[in-house]
Amino acid sequence: MSKHKILLYSRPREMGEEIIDEPIEDGFLLTTDHQYLDEAAAVVFHMPTLTRGDKVFHEHRKREGQAWVFWSTECEAHYEWQYEPRILSLFDLTATYKMDSNIPVPHFHSHYPEILRRPPAPKQGFINAFISGTPDKSNRIGYLTELMRYIDVHSYGKVLNNKVLSGDEGFLTRSNIISGYKFTIAFENAIAPDYITGKFFEPLIAGSVPVYLGAPNIEDFVPAEKCYINVNSYSSVRSLADHLLELDDNNEKYQEYLQWKKVPLRDHFIRKVGRLGDGNPLVELCNMLKSRMEN
Repeated sequence: MSKHKILLYSRPREMGEEIIDEPIEDGFLLTTDHQYLDEAAAVVFHMPTLTRGDKVFHEHRKREGQAWVFWSTECEAHYEWQYEPRILSLFDLTATYKMDSNIPVPHFHSHYPEILRRPPAPKQGFINAFISGTPDKSNRIGYLTELMRYIDVHSYGKVLNNKVLSGDEGFLTRSNIISGYKFTIAFENAIAPDYITGKFFEPLIAGSVPVYLGAPNIEDFVPAEKCYINVNSYSSVRSLADHLLELDDNNEKYQEYLQWKKVPLRDHFIRKVGRLGDGNPLVELCNMLKSRMEN
């Protein structure tokens, strides 16, 4: 039986490097071969790797019945052209970090309720930072620069670096380092509703307390009470620094920020995670395509 093709016109970074006609669900095949642009049941556009001038947005006529999918886990603040009405009108489905997308692809996963329960490791360090990217729509670099005037932040990233990172194996190395610190700088590169990335969740998993700068609706995504520190709760960078120093000196007060590991997670967080199903957004896309074909 011939399979309906889903074409990755441009490949989302979170997907494997090598994709050659891979089956997804019964009746569906994933491909990156542009020769199938006209016959594919759906075409997925990873928008951050494209430009406003890409020919497909101006010269290609979408086949009747074909679904175009707008896919992005990056903040719209960095790609404002993508949200122009003329561009958005080309698409039938959205797969973004926003929870109101047709297919939400947030920066948390269906297995988080289990891995968030991992007990915290003993702490040897005070506070660390991992910032290597230069995009900065949130003034995170300016904020961190001032914070470092008042407290000793161990910065392992390329930005404001003062600690050597040897044997870097990505997430595993970062997680091991973070787990040994009481606090972790968790500053997003842009500020927008629902844009909450691994900057927030990785410290929680590792058992460090995120010091968060980012989404105005962060509370909608917080898994438990008193598990993080929001910089917007402080009148100045200095007042935040003073509070962090106070917690560093008072272990009993600091431990209050780790007690959430021992209690049930918030219901609304569990419901959000439940929306992700088995965690594979491509399977969800296949289910939506099946429904469109039957109607």
